[in-house]
Amino acid sequence: MTKREVPQLAFPGELTLELPGSKSEANRMLVLAALSGREVRVCGATPSDDVQHLVRGLDALGFRAELDASSGVALVGPRRASAPQRGELYCGNAGTATRFLTSVAAITPGEWTITGDARMQSRPMRPLLDAWRALGADVAQTERGWRVLGEHREGGTAVVDGSVSSQFLSALMLVGASLPRGLDLQIAGALASRSYAELTAALMRSFGIQVQLSGDRATVAHGYGDVPGEVRAGGDWSAMGAWSCLNHLTASRIQAGNLTPQSGQADEALQAVLDTLRDAGARTIDVSSMPDQFLNLACVAALRPGDTRLVGAENVRVKECDRVDVAARELRRCGADLDVHADGLTIRGGAPLRGAVIDPEGDHRVAMALAILGSVVSGVEVLDADCVTKSYPSFWDDLALVRRRRRPVAIVGMRGAGKTTLGRALAAAVDAPFVDLDAAFEEQHGPIAAFVERHGWPTFRQVETDVLDASLQRGVVVATGGGVVERPESRRLLTERACVVYLEAPAALLRDRVAESDRPSLTGRPVAEEVDDVLLQREPLYWALAHRTVDATLPLEGQVGQAMRRRR
Repeated sequence: MTKREVPQLAFPGELTLELPGSKSEANRMLVLAALSGREVRVCGATPSDDVQHLVRGLDALGFRAELDASSGVALVGPRRASAPQRGELYCGNAGTATRFLTSVAAITPGEWTITGDARMQSRPMRPLLDAWRALGADVAQTERGWRVLGEHREGGTAVVDGSVSSQFLSALMLVGASLPRGLDLQIAGALASRSYAELTAALMRSFGIQVQLSGDRATVAHGYGDVPGEVRAGGDWSAMGAWSCLNHLTASRIQAGNLTPQSGQADEALQAVLDTLRDAGARTIDVSSMPDQFLNLACVAALRPGDTRLVGAENVRVKECDRVDVAARELRRCGADLDVHADGLTIRGGAPLRGAVIDPEGDHRVAMALAILGSVVSGVEVLDADCVTKSYPSFWDDLALVRRRRRPVAIVGMRGAGKTTLGRALAAAVDAPFVDLDAAFEEQHGPIAAFVERHGWPTFRQVETDVLDASLQRGVVVATGGGVVERPESRRLLTERACVVYLEAPAALLRDRVAESDRPSLTGRPVAEEVDDVLLQREPLYWALAHRTVDATLPLEGQVGQAMRRRR
């Protein structure tokens, strides 16, 4: 079992990632392609555990199903003439693969055993089995999993309980077009995670299938229409959820180059939910439409001030683990104050959090969510870290890349606060290049005092903005001039491109330090005498820009440590 220590993210990251292809889209496309009667290239099929289980299962059933792990392209085609008549399809803890393959097996002549690990065999399957029995299939649960006697079936009408998981409905819908009478499905109970069933319908339409999902009924007509020769799964918005939460917590700017807007993936709506959590105060979040974000939101809730109640998570208890109880246990290990209820958690945020050894119980989403928490809270270690391969094989590599690709850090504060000294020490601590903005200005334009005497302060500020623009490169620590915040254009650059650290110093300390300064006066008065008035003018600007604040009266080591900690 691999254990990983999660290093803190000292400063916000900034980069564009290539996320895994959505396994929700890919697995649906793979089934549709196999049953379409044509050979189809399924692109964007990242070789996550779930996708590989489905591909191997289709192959075991006799369909052409080949996945190139390096390219993420699967070639899928009709059942082979020499296809086997029996076999075992192992699906690990992949609920989607297990349920989809059970339906494919039910219409594929032969005797099939669908099986998985111990957790998968304890997860719900009865609603799907009951629906297939109503359609005339011989299916039964055994000690090894689920036995299915497959044969050519007519289709018809059935009732499916959708209250636990929409995957049961999707598993039936996906094979409906292969049945001579199609399917007319009555949905019993409130359909859990309805957006995933809607995604199923949308992808079926892309294969020319006539399908309707309305209210408590789903109908699928027999036959495929114009089957595409190539389809592509978009980037995984579920995977993006971890990075969206890290952006929210740390002011990082992590994007993905392969996400499709208006994709139909439910987790695309996460950012709007996070926006409601920016302010302190009590919030209630219904996660029923995006259950895969429950754990990420629980970690955000533990770090924000105010109470957060996460509801609508009943079906999260029957995922790869009981995610409600596991989230509660692991967040409590980290010091979170929370209550557990049947459909979620109430988390009283703001309690001091500490590191802990996290046991994700083999659940990829637990491991990734607590890794994001560990990027903010020091001392988090994750057991069975490789379980992320279920959906996101490159997660740990991408997290390491985020740490290396830092946004520029800009230190602001008054003249005499010690910005240059802190900047050099901070750059050394994080192994980053250092730029002193005043020194960079003088290297290009000569001494500041002489420049101001010749051209005046307004021209100096304008040129200073140009130097700042050139200096704010990825990963650099920049100590700015005290008055850089006075020009709106400079403030815009700092807001848009930098993590801003305000080195806050009391006026008395500043007066002592600038008494012998050779910097030109800003007001015409002696430099030490103008400190109070200038501080009064600039301090609101510093505070408005700052992501973090540092106490200039601390020893240098303490200043560096404070600069590397997120402001609560």
